[in-house]
Amino acid sequence: MVLGPAVFAVVGVMGSRKILHGKVVEGHNDVCVPIFLNAGVLFAVLLGFMVVAVWESYDAAKDNAATEAAALVPLYRSTEALPKETGDKMRELTRNYAEAVIHDEWAKQAVGQPSSEARHAAGMFFKAFGDGTIDSQIKKDYPFICTEIMHSINEVTTDRNKRGIQASESVPVIMWFAILGGAMVIISMSFVIYMERPLPHFLMAALMASLIGTLLYACMLLGHPFKGPIAIQPEAFEKTMHVFDDVDRGN
Repeated sequence: MVLGPAVFAVVGVMGSRKILHGKVVEGHNDVCVPIFLNAGVLFAVLLGFMVVAVWESYDAAKDNAATEAAALVPLYRSTEALPKETGDKMRELTRNYAEAVIHDEWAKQAVGQPSSEARHAAGMFFKAFGDGTIDSQIKKDYPFICTEIMHSINEVTTDRNKRGIQASESVPVIMWFAILGGAMVIISMSFVIYMERPLPHFLMAALMASLIGTLLYACMLLGHPFKGPIAIQPEAFEKTMHVFDDVDRGN
């Protein structure tokens, strides 16, 4: 996506110069340049909009993953106030969920596959309120703690659902059609701007095409936040696991 447009630009300039050689009259560039500039401004607005949109989507996915991981910490800490057996069980469920996200779900969501392990671990949070782990007596004796635990569970599962949606999102096809079509038009229009010396013409067209290709490549990567060379990593959950260890040590 970077070298391809540059090659296309060089070949296009080479062909256009052969066609236009000896046929360019006075005022040729006076007509071509303003049209090229107007088209360039329109394309720049469209490309800028797309870059900002995919970056905001990428940043939102990263923030959401961090929020989900952070919500596990108060959930883990709150269980210390419960009776020992119940607290130990809830902390085990919390660890199981974090480990399932790190070691199973994260890789699967990058390829659009669900994680039954992580889904089961999330479901076990809610089952704890119905299978006797947190029974009616505990709810009666620790109403505030149980409310806080349920609030944290709801926050974690909501953020998990958002993460799943964000992992499956992509740039609409119509946007790619518009942006790729605009890139082809802009690069092609640079062919007909005639310069006496060929080398500057080749360089300018190739550099412009490479810049456009680089930005489109960045859009493609940012449009898939959980896969590719700049994919969001489960670092926030790994740090949360370290916090769990600190809590168990009494810190």
